[in-house]
Amino acid sequence: MTNTNTKVWVFILSTSLALLILGYQFGERLGLIIGFLLALLLNFIVFFYGENRVLFKLRAQRVKGQDAWGVLDMVERMSHQLGMPAPAVFMTPHSSVNAFCVGHSWKNGSLGFTLGLLQKLSAKELEAVVAHQLCHIRRLDTFAFSVSSTLANSVVGLGQFLDSFLPYRLQFFMPLLSPIGWLIIKAVVGEKSFFENDLMASELLNNRHPLGEVLWRLEGLAQTQPLEIPACTSHLFIVNPEGFKQKNLFLKSHPSIETRLQKLMGYYPI
Repeated sequence: MTNTNTKVWVFILSTSLALLILGYQFGERLGLIIGFLLALLLNFIVFFYGENRVLFKLRAQRVKGQDAWGVLDMVERMSHQLGMPAPAVFMTPHSSVNAFCVGHSWKNGSLGFTLGLLQKLSAKELEAVVAHQLCHIRRLDTFAFSVSSTLANSVVGLGQFLDSFLPYRLQFFMPLLSPIGWLIIKAVVGEKSFFENDLMASELLNNRHPLGEVLWRLEGLAQTQPLEIPACTSHLFIVNPEGFKQKNLFLKSHPSIETRLQKLMGYYPI
């Protein structure tokens, strides 16, 4: 956890410093000012835009008061067990079955659940999903996930923007810049983060079987009913939401379900 977040800060500081150096090299004093402004813009996007972008794109609505699924009570109870404030809970109007979490601090994180997940999972399965997502927030994985998502999306978005000027809908910059986006995500979000979080969530539940079973089920449902998501955000979800239809395999971030279950349960299939 600490190592991951250290890498995030090093990456942000290195990128900001690189913008200052490049600005000075190309434009001396004026270039330095431009580089400084770009560094400020980058940090603003990373810390204030990335989280809201995901919630907005997925049309997430805050869940308040009494809910039919008892998810707020689960979040409150397990947050207390983890020694952290209960994060905000959102629901997205999608029939796909998945969940995600965002937040730059465990003090102000957010959990998101699709309507399909809330309707199709049993209380026991939902509890395992809640535990898993809360552990990501408590471990501050969401900080690394959100930063890497925003930076990678900026790179891929630049490729799409540049390709829009090419004739005949040619794609030159997108294939060129997509691997850079993948490298940003992989440099910050390693498979070890998923394995460690799976284990922590199973310890919170005092049983590995409920989490293993729900991961197996969610993976299967994601393959049959994938979810359209913003670019470079698949690693925010409990399982890869795009299934086999993921448009850009360079940006695939989740370890295989076989490996996750082997690490968690000690055997596969379950």
